Amino acid sequence: PVLGAGTLAMITKDSKAARAFIEFLKMPLAHEIWMAQGGFVTPFKGVNKDAYASDALKKQGEILANASTFRFDGSDLMPGKIGAGSFWTGMIDLVGGKSAQDVATDIQKSWDAIK
Repeated sequence: PVLGAGTLAMITKDSKAARAFIEFLKMPLAHEIWMAQGGFVTPFKGVNKDAYASDALKKQGEILANASTFRFDGSDLMPGKIGAGSFWTGMIDLVGGKSAQDVATDIQKSWDAIK
């Protein structure tokens, strides 16, 4: 199993150009362009793995492509103020020695503030 994050693409205003772009993103070439830039791995099995910018990224891409299960990191599914805000800083605080109860209380306050 692999735990990670992901980029999602969607059409917010329908047009021929938007549909063509989505079709392009389904092609190996779109992934290979990003792979060559570094900092991007793909589960797309149709890509040329030699397009990866480094051996480390190539190995990560192979792990991702061959994973039996992929799960999004929970923070990616949270509202931004939580996942990239209080949850993120809370995990840093937890590792830094703050109690789990105090971290959970702070995160819950953020949830309550956006309801």
